[in-house]
Amino acid sequence: MRARHSTSRLFVLSVDGMHPDFYRRARDFGVKIPNILGLVESGASADAVESVYPSTTYPAHATLVTGVPPRVHGIYSHLTSLDPTETARPWHWFAQALDVPAIWTVARVEGLKTAAISWPVSAGAPIHYNLPEIWNPAAAKPHEDFQTVAQHSTPGLYEEMLRVLGHALGRVKPDRLRTEAALYLMKKYQPDLVLLHLGDYDFQAHRYGPASRQALAALEETDAEIGRLREASGEPGEVTFVVLSDHGFVPVEKEIAPLVVLAEEGLFGKHGTRKPELQRLGAVQAGGSFALYWLEEPSTEDRRALDRAVTQLRKTDAIAEVVDRLTLELLAADPDAELMLDAAPGYCFSDRFRGPVVQKTAADHGTHGQLPSRAGLEASFIVAGPDVAPGKNLGRFKLTDVAPTLAQCLGIPSNMLASENEPLQLS
Repeated sequence: MRARHSTSRLFVLSVDGMHPDFYRRARDFGVKIPNILGLVESGASADAVESVYPSTTYPAHATLVTGVPPRVHGIYSHLTSLDPTETARPWHWFAQALDVPAIWTVARVEGLKTAAISWPVSAGAPIHYNLPEIWNPAAAKPHEDFQTVAQHSTPGLYEEMLRVLGHALGRVKPDRLRTEAALYLMKKYQPDLVLLHLGDYDFQAHRYGPASRQALAALEETDAEIGRLREASGEPGEVTFVVLSDHGFVPVEKEIAPLVVLAEEGLFGKHGTRKPELQRLGAVQAGGSFALYWLEEPSTEDRRALDRAVTQLRKTDAIAEVVDRLTLELLAADPDAELMLDAAPGYCFSDRFRGPVVQKTAADHGTHGQLPSRAGLEASFIVAGPDVAPGKNLGRFKLTDVAPTLAQCLGIPSNMLASENEPLQLS
């Protein structure tokens, strides 16, 4: 093991979906987040962080720990399955899918202890104390599927946590449970790097809207958890504390179902009244974007059918842009997609095969996933620590700048990551 270069430990908290306007204009939203605002005052913070495409949790979190975009790290969407007819589609839970080193790998090489709680794309990662985000998609209540978490956690760690926190299972909210796990690991094992992912704001923002009463209440609860974590993490000179997010949110009122039109064009098979069957076209719905894939070489008629379907979808005014392969390459996004549809303001995508092409949203009133240049989809970044200038405004930068900066905070050479980006100047 190499000797560590820094005396400061690093705590990284991802507040899924948090937009920087909440800490830049907290009074405008009437949201009470004293702990987040305290970090802004005592440290450095971004006006906006441009996410990746699609601007969704799993590709973005992979970028946060690698410093490279999806085309380089290999996590192009939340799903591993391209089959929209499948009822229980697996997600990109496993770190082995990453094509480049993550910060937990280089930290371990440098002799640092690492911990992660519910961090996306971390199952099976070389993390010393790992409780990954993973579930059985076929379970009745997938997000209460603790057995799958147990199977993929650091051997013996889940059982240890169960002895300590088992009384809280099913009795407290998931974010409180994750925070309690982080507090326990910090106290007992004192890891040099802790990665924690909290998702309740994202859940409420999807369901009720990004600035809804329910979403803001979730953000205030998250702020309270940040206060508990900050208090327990040690003296300010010992810990660098980072609060960030993966993307922002936009409100939606209507949904569009491309699969309805694609099925009508014969791009999916049917057996009588049974559900549609996969043929040559795959698809992944990501809220604000919709990716289409040829699973085998298409015929001329297949291409014409797809062109007709896209033309019909564009006539609904629900499509802001058809992102072609050249643009996907420029965005360093999915190299396998034939194209991606980007939703117009006020719309999100559905993976329905039946019903009207466009209708009022059945459930969600907030979404993300569109091009990262879309206003409202900016991510957050706040850092406070012994080597950070208080009150510093970091302006606007890209999500790919985050991992080299985290490496710098740990005293790790940023060139150990695959990122070509320089760390942010925090002092």
